[in-house]
Amino acid sequence: MAKPAALMSYNVFTFPTEAQMLLHIKIWEVHFPAMFEKLQAKGCTAYSYNQIWNSPGTFKTSIMYEYESPEAFRACQEVMKDFTAPLMDEIKSTGAVIEASRNVIRHSARAD
Repeated sequence: MAKPAALMSYNVFTFPTEAQMLLHIKIWEVHFPAMFEKLQAKGCTAYSYNQIWNSPGTFKTSIMYEYESPEAFRACQEVMKDFTAPLMDEIKSTGAVIEASRNVIRHSARAD
């Protein structure tokens, strides 16, 4: 059974070009599984990386994380900072503009 989440963060990445978006997607595909293992150990209960398709003429992805507690959120922020530091030049080359939101989960439902 999945652990319940108390907090969620949701980030939208907007890219200047499709090529830069595809580079960002590739970075996540290659590196994220190892980072998620570290995040799980700190209380991240779920994530989803997505390509946004309903904004014609724009190139966007999004990522959603769920955390079991405020402490888990803070611990995971440190993991992300440390994990992405060696990748920062490559990540910056994607030209992403990031819109971030942090949310307290008030209601959530999932199909089993």
